Amino acid sequence: MFRRFLIAMGTMLLVGCAQTQAMRTSPPDEAAANASRSEAMLGRLVGSWLLTGTIAGQSAVHDVDAEWTLQRNYVRINEVSRERGDNGLPAYEATILIGWLDDHYVCFWFDNTEVASGDVTCRATESSDSIPFEFRDAEGALIFTNTFTYDRADDTWRWRLDNIRDGASQTFGDVTLRRE
Repeated sequence: MFRRFLIAMGTMLLVGCAQTQAMRTSPPDEAAANASRSEAMLGRLVGSWLLTGTIAGQSAVHDVDAEWTLQRNYVRINEVSRERGDNGLPAYEATILIGWLDDHYVCFWFDNTEVASGDVTCRATESSDSIPFEFRDAEGALIFTNTFTYDRADDTWRWRLDNIRDGASQTFGDVTLRRE
């Protein structure tokens, strides 16, 4: 009798957990459509690219590779400059993780300019053919933007980078990514 009770309780627990998980992972139709569009947009980043343009007033040429990672929850972008520093290493290196969370993109940007403190957040709202990232400090003030804009006709990306000082935008970089 007690064994039947334990089996029944175990079955109910498993069914309850499965239903709870299904409720958590079954978004409303609109959220599912947004997630599908965002996945398609992120998928366009996947591949090998040559980044050219201007960053911090200097000509820049970087190799960029992007791939899905962590069970397709993120696109990981590895960006490495062809320019070398005095130490012989790439002048710039970055690893960027971009994912979709509920109704917005999230971005984790790690590079060799400084160690990430965790005080800066990065997110972007959904927009047709662009991902307008906003970087905010610990107080929530907008300090930097990087808008990724996709050109369907040329299958290229433009990244427009701007410092925000006292509410005013100052161009930091303007680059184009072309498939290799």
